[in-house]
This record gives sequence, structure tokens and C-alpha cells, in this order.
Amino acid sequence: MITAPNHVNEEERLKTLRSYKILDTPKEVQYDSLTQIAAEICETPISFINFVDKDRVWSKSNYGLEVTEAPRADTFCTHVIDFKNGVFVIPDATKDKRFKNNPFVLNFPNIVFYASYPITNKKGIAIGNLCVVDTIPRELTKIQLNLIKVLANQAMNLLECHKNRRIKKELEEKNVELEKFAYVAAHDLKSPLNNIYSLSCILADMYTDKLGKEGVTIVNHIINSSNNLKKLINDVLDYSKDSSILKNSCSNINILNLQNELVDLFCIDKSISLKIESDLTSINTNYTAVNQILQNLIDNAIKYNDKDTVKIKIGINEDKEKYHFYVKDNGPGITPSKQKKIFNIFQTATSKDKYGNSGHGIGLATVKKLIQQMDGEISLESTKEIGSKFVFSFNKILK
Repeated sequence: MITAPNHVNEEERLKTLRSYKILDTPKEVQYDSLTQIAAEICETPISFINFVDKDRVWSKSNYGLEVTEAPRADTFCTHVIDFKNGVFVIPDATKDKRFKNNPFVLNFPNIVFYASYPITNKKGIAIGNLCVVDTIPRELTKIQLNLIKVLANQAMNLLECHKNRRIKKELEEKNVELEKFAYVAAHDLKSPLNNIYSLSCILADMYTDKLGKEGVTIVNHIINSSNNLKKLINDVLDYSKDSSILKNSCSNINILNLQNELVDLFCIDKSISLKIESDLTSINTNYTAVNQILQNLIDNAIKYNDKDTVKIKIGINEDKEKYHFYVKDNGPGITPSKQKKIFNIFQTATSKDKYGNSGHGIGLATVKKLIQQMDGEISLESTKEIGSKFVFSFNKILK
């Protein structure tokens, strides 16, 4: 008997196998259907879907023979994961020097015929196989050989579907945890923010003469910003309690007032220019959502800008069914390879912003989520050294 060597990239292969979390899982009818079809098509009494672990071969599905696992060194399957020439076929194992002394040939189940195709992911890494087995010598037709490939590929598709569903579920659970965290964080911020607001009001009322004109301006800016943040936190808390508020709660938002609020919040530094371009005087939608979306996009446009003067333009218009927005900056732009990733949670375009701080990759993911919850979509247009333009729209809220 000749034992197959380890796969050329065994460590990566095992890592890939374990990423699917398939080992030692219960039987599933989808996999059992594949082994049954394989046996019936090839007219063999036995069929398996196996996965090759470090020291064992584990059977996810078996037809005609109840075997859960076997030592890797004794199995035919270890030869298949490195086989690159179609279906691996042994017409008569008793006459093959690699297998004639194999314990599964000499003893139960007395394997003679064996045909198998590797279960391989998109990167070409084989993690298992689908095989048919008989106790007499056999040959398969071209159609049977081709269908073994099809069924093995279908087993891989099942693995990918199960993995994607599991990842989606894990992300949904993480999103729930993030929403809970946001609620707790917003709630905990209320008290210190109220203190800042109250103390600033006291300063403005009692120490106006001592503060001077510039000091009064600064204190008033703190009061206005604190007031805006208090409102935003209260809205975030309401949203955290019930996400349906986005579609069920709307108010009239004056465009000029919205611009003034954003300028007051972001344009303390005179090197920052922000303007809303719109023929509209107001829009009727959810204030919390619009505010959070614009604040996140503006904040990013400032933090990652590489120009001496930061220029930000916001466009707002409408059609019969939707509101349309854009937020345009004059920053360094975002490379094409990173444009799709930046909307994923915990993904950033650069490791640090211009202040040397590391981004958490939650802002743009939050923007996308809010827009999607309002039945909208967002896209990015970006040119290197010229800037980025985030374009989004969402349905009008119908009363």
C-alpha cells in the first residue's frame, strides 16, 4: 500500500476546511440526496461525501455504508485531494499497487472499484471529495464521470451557501450588539453633555464681561453645539428603540437651517468651507437619518482631506418619488480597489486620518445601513487627487 503525502499547501487547506465549520455536524438531507443520486447514476452500492481532516477522513454523508470516519492514512480520499486530471478512478483496487494491500480492500468493506472527484473551492483548494464505491471491478461512462463532477461541485455550492448564511447570521448578531452599544453609549453621554451645556450657559450669563467678545463667541458655540448634540442623542436613542422610526417619523427640514447647523458644527476652522446647493427650500423626511448621514460623510471628508483648504459641497434635489443627495469634497480620492470595501463595517480606505487617528470603519457602514433602511442606495464617484463624491437617494416618506 502506498500512502499519499500531505497536500502541497496542507496548512492552508486545513484552514480552508475549518472555515466552513462542516466537520462533525449532523446529517443533512441535501448532502444525503447527492450521495444517493451519485450511487444510483453510477449503479454502485456505496457513495460518500468526505472531508479530509488532519489525521482522519470524516464522512458528512454516506449511502449504503454507515461509516463516520476513518484514519486518513488508510483512505483512498487522500489521493484525490491532489488529483488534477478529472475524476480519480480505480477500476480494480486488488490489482493497483497503491491499494491492493489497503485494509479496506483486504477487509470489510472489501473495496474493489473506486471513483471520486475533489470538492474544491474557487481558489482551487480541495477539502474533500464525493466518491462512489463497489465491491467488484467496474468502468464508468463519460456521462457518469461527468455527473460525479457535477455532484461534487454541487456539494461545494452547498458548503458555500451554508457558510454565507452563517456569516450573515453572525453579522446580524453583531449589528444587534452594535445597536445595543450605541444605545448605551448615547444614554451615557447625556449626563456629561447636559453638564457641559449647563456650565456653558452659566459662563455666558455670569462672566460675559470677563470672557470678552472672543470668549463669548466660543462659549455660545459650545452652547449651540451641545444643544444640537443633545437633540441628536435623543433622536439616536429613539431610533435605537425602534428602527421603524426612520420610515414612520418625518419632519420639515429647512435647507438653510440645515446648512447653518452643519457649518456651526464643522466650520470652526476657517480653512473648512461647506455649502449646500439646492433649489429646494425644505425637504420632508427623517431628520435624524439625514443628520447622521451628512455628519458622517462631512466628518470623513474633513478627516481624510489633504488640501490646505477643505471644500465640501452638498447637493439636494428631488423627483416625484425620491430625494437625491451628493456630498462632494476636494480630498485625495479613494482608489478603485477600496471603493467597494469602505461601506463594509470595520473597513477603512486608509489606516490613519490626517490627525494621525485610526478609523474604526463604522461611519460609512452606518451611512449605508440608514440609507438602505429608507429604501435607498448610495454610490461613490472618486478621482485620484481631485476628490470624492458620495451620491445617495432614498424614497420620500409618504404620510
